[in-house]
Amino acid sequence: MKMSRRTRPTLIAVTAATAVALLLGGCTGRQAATEPDEGAADDSPIVIGASWPQSGPLAAAAAGLHGFQAYIEATNAEGGIDGRQIELVTADDGYDPARLADNQRSFVEKDGAIAVVNFGGIAVPGRPYLNDKKVAQIALAGQTPLSDVENFPYTRAFWPDVAWEGELHAQWLKENAPDAVVGFIGFNNDLSESHIAGLEAGGVTPAQVATVPPGTADLSAQVSQFQAAGVNTVIINIGAPTIGAVTAYMDEIGYEPTLLLAGNMADFVTVVDPAGAEAVRDAYAFHWGKDPADPKNEEDEATQAFVAAMTEHGYEKDIRQALAFNGYGLGAALVEALKAAPELTADGLLEAWDSMEDTANPYLQDGMTLDAGFGGRLIFQVQLTQFDGTSWQPQGELIDLRELGIVE
Repeated sequence: MKMSRRTRPTLIAVTAATAVALLLGGCTGRQAATEPDEGAADDSPIVIGASWPQSGPLAAAAAGLHGFQAYIEATNAEGGIDGRQIELVTADDGYDPARLADNQRSFVEKDGAIAVVNFGGIAVPGRPYLNDKKVAQIALAGQTPLSDVENFPYTRAFWPDVAWEGELHAQWLKENAPDAVVGFIGFNNDLSESHIAGLEAGGVTPAQVATVPPGTADLSAQVSQFQAAGVNTVIINIGAPTIGAVTAYMDEIGYEPTLLLAGNMADFVTVVDPAGAEAVRDAYAFHWGKDPADPKNEEDEATQAFVAAMTEHGYEKDIRQALAFNGYGLGAALVEALKAAPELTADGLLEAWDSMEDTANPYLQDGMTLDAGFGGRLIFQVQLTQFDGTSWQPQGELIDLRELGIVE
């Protein structure tokens, strides 16, 4: 397993006082982290593991990890959590469940992590081990299985459940395009299953579905099939490079369906830049977060702080990446939970996570807050936007999924 960079207390791994305490106690900082009731030093590091795709078909997702790292490093520079620094241990999983499993075992059994963060659907098969070990698992993901906190009480996810977005798409279609012939493009995994389940719960069944592996760029055959079948509305929930390539191809052949893009995919770096602004013009998306590359956010204070933190901590190449801002927001949520935790353990972290109420987060669009709710999720508000060729412009007021009855 290839281990990546380790974020330690500012520039010093452990203070001299901590080192002495550990030597006298006959244990390492990692052991202390896993055995807080056996005399761990108050200033011992809080160990967090991060298994994340940094290579392979979803290598572009590494930007999310960089945003997360930037927030953790900024927190350490400001003194950490109650005087304790966060030690972030990262490893590349290449979006491979087997590699993720190896990484998680190392985080828990070698490093003594109290929590592990993951990206995407491979967090789902990673649940049993972490729950068995009573280690908190926080995923930057929308798959519905990650809402099953009853059977996996140590698992949480930051993004909204994508089934809710699917049901919201269905409600919007029934109101605005009741006769739409719908096509769906997504990954060949449970992200698409969750999204389609939400559509069907809202009374919309796609006439055509194309699901492909992560990293697929050429969907010309599937798009031609959609066009031949009379599909006039296409929902796309798939990442780079696919979403940009497929949108560009539609524009190239003169195919102009109404586009509904997944909120966490509808950003400049992922779709607008590779496809071209004209190919994306008039597309819709339900956003909950900010895109640092969108011109409308240039003067936004939270976006400016994100760019400054990314630059200061060595991640300036990702300052235009919305996914990096996602990771930064996840870092902010995790730090808020650690600050509010009654004890710095997995259980304390999750207790605080599940108690968030009207909590500000730099990544969220203006007027939105984090609120603990159904399925251990925190984000229940979205904003309908439409791309005008220059920026994603809000359409109407903020939408609360709980008020629509989509979420309990």
